[in-house]
Amino acid sequence: MTRYLLRYMLLVAAFALTTYGLIAWHEFDYGFSAIWPFSGPPALHPLHVLAVGVAMIPASLWEIFAIDHSRRKDV
Repeated sequence: MTRYLLRYMLLVAAFALTTYGLIAWHEFDYGFSAIWPFSGPPALHPLHVLAVGVAMIPASLWEIFAIDHSRRKDV
């Protein structure tokens, strides 16, 4: 049960990061300025948060499916 809870929490965090990245990027008018911090101080761009959120979704879904598949094999 706790294995599922942890994986679902990771999935919720992934969707939260994706949503935050999209909303914050909208505030930047979907601009690409300051993605690469070569011109100024290093700062986190909303597109970085969006990329991390999108990258977390398949991994957490895969873990949920793998746990469910192993449980069905045991039954």
